[in-house]
Amino acid sequence: MTTIKLSGKELLKRAIKGEQDGLRFYTYVEGKATNPEAKRKLKRLADDETRHEKTLREIFRTVYGEEVGELPAEGINALAKFLNTSGIDELKTEMQFIDLAIQAELSATNFYKENIPTAESAELKKLYQALADEEYRHFELLQAEKDALGGNYYWFGYDGSSPMEE
Repeated sequence: MTTIKLSGKELLKRAIKGEQDGLRFYTYVEGKATNPEAKRKLKRLADDETRHEKTLREIFRTVYGEEVGELPAEGINALAKFLNTSGIDELKTEMQFIDLAIQAELSATNFYKENIPTAESAELKKLYQALADEEYRHFELLQAEKDALGGNYYWFGYDGSSPMEE
């Protein structure tokens, strides 16, 4: 992967946009979910994205002494291309949603890690590492969900009973 050299301002703006994209995605998928446990996990992921955006905006104001202003069209992960086109409508199975979310969380993890060395301050380096760690935890959660499904494509409608119990 080629690292794009961004200024601190550009990097933070892309990160904020990425968090907004994540919020939109998890909120959308939560709305499609029918299983209460899946809805709870998706809500928690959406809440994390909101918290990340707020933190990034506060850091931006503190570091640069100004409001964030207009955000770029492109965030830090693969979600925008699905959210801004009909791509999201093409996703039909739970596995497709989970796979996209996994890809997005890994992309976000890598984005933050790759930009740690060029961060303008120790505070930003620490923030990028913390965000990379949290995005990676999201990846692990989603990967565990995918592994638990093991080919069961009814995650959103799963009622908690085992086929052997029926």
